[in-house]
Amino acid sequence: MEGFSERHFSIDAGMGEKMDGCPYSLYEDGHDVEDYIIPPKGFVFIGFKHFPTPDNQVYDGRLVAQYEREPFKERLVSVLHYLVWVFTIAVIIGIITVLTIGVFKPQKPQNREAAPQNKTPLPYTDTVAFVDTLPYPIPDTTEDIQDSIPSPETEEKHEEIKETPQTIVTDDNELFKTEFWALIHQREMAMDAYDNLYKKHKGKVSGKEFDYLRFTILQDTQSFVEWYRKLRKIPRTELESIENIKTLKDKIKEIQ
Repeated sequence: MEGFSERHFSIDAGMGEKMDGCPYSLYEDGHDVEDYIIPPKGFVFIGFKHFPTPDNQVYDGRLVAQYEREPFKERLVSVLHYLVWVFTIAVIIGIITVLTIGVFKPQKPQNREAAPQNKTPLPYTDTVAFVDTLPYPIPDTTEDIQDSIPSPETEEKHEEIKETPQTIVTDDNELFKTEFWALIHQREMAMDAYDNLYKKHKGKVSGKEFDYLRFTILQDTQSFVEWYRKLRKIPRTELESIENIKTLKDKIKEIQ
């Protein structure tokens, strides 16, 4: 790689913060780790200032992040963006509250009309008490009673249909692809997240996504920093629509 040198520089975020997984820099201007710096609120990152450390046997120098105050227009936009989010969340909570109250609101009991009484009294027999408890319309004759009661064979068929279990099929490759593309679409910036995904599915899955994770994303720290720098330049909506390795590679190659 042009301009590459075997030198190591420690990173100091100054008044800002460093993201998890921030590596050391290989360059005196620190351009390979700029994406890991989080500026303080109201400021923007403008670069690093190099401080030599001749007595340090590990690093060739220390890079301290430099900032300048964010322009008033951009600060105003940030505040408005925050207020829009607060308003949206408040509206969602209000809608959920209203729906919850509507679901659990006690309902008034419905007035049931009294069933008309049979003007012609039935003769008192032991069968009458049994007929009154049946969940079927009261037939006029004993033969109608036998026809209206479902047969045991019909009941067994209904029970078999209800008790048929549903089988859920899981696939390691599909699970890995889902977790892999979730990291890509979320623009995950921590190299450890990709390393953990690789270790979790190592020896269990294979395919283009797994090879791309192993030989491209996790090739080495410098390669990961360069790869992520290009990945974050892909518009979010366009990145979320990418679901295959070929398209992802083509988009990465287009970015300088």
